[in-house]
Amino acid sequence: MTAAPASSAPPPADDTFLRVELRGLEPVPADARHGRPRELFFIWAGALSDFFSLFAGALLVSVGLGFVDAVGVLVLGATAGAAFLGLLSITGVRSGAPQIVQSRMVFGRRGAAVGGALTMLIAVGWFAYDCAIAVTTTRALPGVAGAPGWVVGALLGAITVVSFLVAVFGHRTIAVVQTVQVPLFVVICVALIGFTAGHMHLTLTTSLATGPHLATLALGFTLTFALIVSWVTYAADYSRYLPATTRAAPVALASGGGSALSLTACGILGAAIQTADPHLLLPTLIVRLVPVWFAAVFAAFIIVAELSSNYLNVYSAALCALAVGLRLRRWLAALGVGVVGGMIAALVLFAGNGFQANYVNFLTLTYVWFPAWGVVVILDSLVRPARIDPAQLTARRGYWFQHGVRWPMLAALAIGTAATILFFDEPPPPGQFGWVSPLARHLFGSQPADISGVVGTLVSVGAYLALRGWEARRPGGDVRGRAEAAG
Repeated sequence: MTAAPASSAPPPADDTFLRVELRGLEPVPADARHGRPRELFFIWAGALSDFFSLFAGALLVSVGLGFVDAVGVLVLGATAGAAFLGLLSITGVRSGAPQIVQSRMVFGRRGAAVGGALTMLIAVGWFAYDCAIAVTTTRALPGVAGAPGWVVGALLGAITVVSFLVAVFGHRTIAVVQTVQVPLFVVICVALIGFTAGHMHLTLTTSLATGPHLATLALGFTLTFALIVSWVTYAADYSRYLPATTRAAPVALASGGGSALSLTACGILGAAIQTADPHLLLPTLIVRLVPVWFAAVFAAFIIVAELSSNYLNVYSAALCALAVGLRLRRWLAALGVGVVGGMIAALVLFAGNGFQANYVNFLTLTYVWFPAWGVVVILDSLVRPARIDPAQLTARRGYWFQHGVRWPMLAALAIGTAATILFFDEPPPPGQFGWVSPLARHLFGSQPADISGVVGTLVSVGAYLALRGWEARRPGGDVRGRAEAAG
């Protein structure tokens, strides 16, 4: 491919800032493509610039890792996850279609609906929890704690409305808002460093023996890896407007680099702050270390940061809803996702801390299918590229394969997911919902040595290669890149 020519021309009218995007699932035609890869950097940097990225680094120190250990784990885990996100962003440029629609080439029209339905449910769930964590952070501030229920409800309503309004406007509005929010986030982080640097103990070393130390390193890698990999089914949604002549490498580097840099920087900052007191977790520790007035600024930052994730959750959940058969305009689907997510957020907030903890543990467990899905789509879409017929992606009988399902690829997804589950080892606190694989417990005993992401990825590669080879050897089985006629 050749580089897209630089252009200062405004984007087409159907993808304009603060104008409702009317495009749904249909691939973006060549004359409507615009933009540069650097837009993806800000979109994904914004998505990972949130409380969870800060908390990820802090958590590593709180469970016994030293500061240098935590930095190494964050860099390795984020880099591995960013590779998935970057490669999948290329598929959006090639097809011009949302990620789940593009995956019809891999799984078949009906087979792709499996990933679409799971993505929609998980996106709504994380949207709800992001809203809840923004409200919870605000309630931890002096003067806000103990506020009446109507104040909490009003705050939740405001956060929810802003989140889904940006998503209702659509792709271009999200890109512009993220580009503005990322520099603001950097400013807040610099100020946070200034207030907390004197309390940091960056020479902190691990308090764990060799076995538990290695186990915790493995757990930290998987947790960091999962924070980016759980976005992979969204990747093409934000790259599909780029000109088809855009080179693949800048697209992958912008998406992967934005996510990895943001997660790593946030995580390192969270780990550094946590060294001030490994036993008092964020955000309470931050509130105690900074002046009261900056604590309020920090709370506002947390809210804005959670909004950055929510724009993407609502937008992509709406596209997935359309992909699995919901007959609505995209913006109406986004509105519906926002309303449902807000109702779930209210339940999370008002049902008690036990429900909230169990809910986030459940959402964490749902990550297990993402590595396998990413591997299968990357290998089939990029390693074995084929001519893409955009019309087939949304045609009623497009990429039909066998009754709408490409069974070998779904089998590869199932095998890779099963391998991930078999090694899943993230025990929840006592009395809370969670699951630890019996195999992982047998191998590692009481140590939470979670290697599920690595095992799931490797098994998925093997399953894909074996099943793709079997498919190609079948009479008429080399169906890659064509749609079977059905009636």
